Amino acid sequence: MPPLQPLPRTVPLFHNETLDSFLHRLAAANHLPADQLLPLLEIRHTKKTPVNTLLEPLAAAAGVRPGTLELALPEFLDADADAVDKPGAIGRPRSALHTAIQRPACRRCTHAAGITMTVTCWTTHDRNVCLRHRLWIGNGIANADEQVDISRLPDTLRAQRHHRNLVARHGRRWVRNAYPDARKMYFAWLQQSADPFDLLDTARRILTDGTGKLPSPELTLTMVFHPQVVTLAGLLAGREWEHRAVATGHVTWLVEQITVRNILLGYVPKDRKDPLIQWVEQHFSTHKFVAFHRSPRIYDAFFPRETIPPPRQPDEADAETRWSPFHPYYRC
Repeated sequence: MPPLQPLPRTVPLFHNETLDSFLHRLAAANHLPADQLLPLLEIRHTKKTPVNTLLEPLAAAAGVRPGTLELALPEFLDADADAVDKPGAIGRPRSALHTAIQRPACRRCTHAAGITMTVTCWTTHDRNVCLRHRLWIGNGIANADEQVDISRLPDTLRAQRHHRNLVARHGRRWVRNAYPDARKMYFAWLQQSADPFDLLDTARRILTDGTGKLPSPELTLTMVFHPQVVTLAGLLAGREWEHRAVATGHVTWLVEQITVRNILLGYVPKDRKDPLIQWVEQHFSTHKFVAFHRSPRIYDAFFPRETIPPPRQPDEADAETRWSPFHPYYRC
C-alpha cells in the first residue's frame, strides 16, 4: 500500500520543478535508482496513469502536504481542472503543451535553496537570464554547468527586463508567439553577414560557464544578439505593423523599423524568400484561417497560452484574443 510516512531522507521543493526532476532528487537522497523509487513505494505510474493519482502518496513519501507539492510541480496543476482558482496557480507554466519548455534552474538559485543536485524546471520563453545572479539560463543551455556569467554583457541583462515589459505591454500569448520566429529570422540574417570586428571571438574571451570553459560559438551568438532578438519579437508582437500593412498594402514601415530600432542596420529584403517576408505572409494566412472558423479551440491550438490564465466570467472577453486585421471570410 502507499506510504503513510516520509522516506528516511526528504528533499526541499523547488518552484516549477518537473516531476521527473523531483523524483530523481528524492531517489538520489535515499540512495535509490530513480526507476525503483515509485515501485518501492507501491505507487503505480505509467503513461496512462493520471498524474494526479500520484499526488497524495508522493506527498506522504516526500514529507510535505499535497497542496504544497501540487503548487511546486506544474504537472499536478495541469491535471487539476480547478487549479485556476487556487492561490499561486495563475501565471505558472503549462507543462501539458507540446511547446512547453524544460531547462535547468539557475545553479546559484538552487545552491541558495540548499540543493546541490541539478534541478530541471518548467519555464517560460522569457526566462533567459537570472537577473539576481546574472547567469544566462535560456536558449542553448542543456545542463546547469553550461550556464554563463553575463555580467559583462549589460545589454543582454537589460534585454531580460525589456522582454518582461513586452509581455506586460502586448500580452504573453503574442510575445510568446513571435519570439521563436524572431530568433529563427534573426539568425538566418546573421548567417548571411560577416563579423568584421571579430565580435564573437571577443565576446567568448570574456565569458565563462560554470566549469570555467568558454561557451560555444552558437551559445555566444545567442547571448550577444539576444537584445536584438527581443526587440524584433516586440515589434512583431505589436499590432501597429499589421494595421500599417493592411492600410498601405506593403510592409515598408516594418522593414524601416528593423533599422530604426537597431535590430539590423541597413536591412532591405532581397526577394520574397527573405525570412521576414515569408513570416508576414504566414502570419496573415494563419490569422485569416483562425478568424474564419471563430472557434476557441482552433484559436488556442494556433496561439496556445503559455501559462495558467486568471479565471474569467462566462461573458467576460479575453483581453489577449486578436482576430485578423483583414475582414473575416464568410461562409457560402
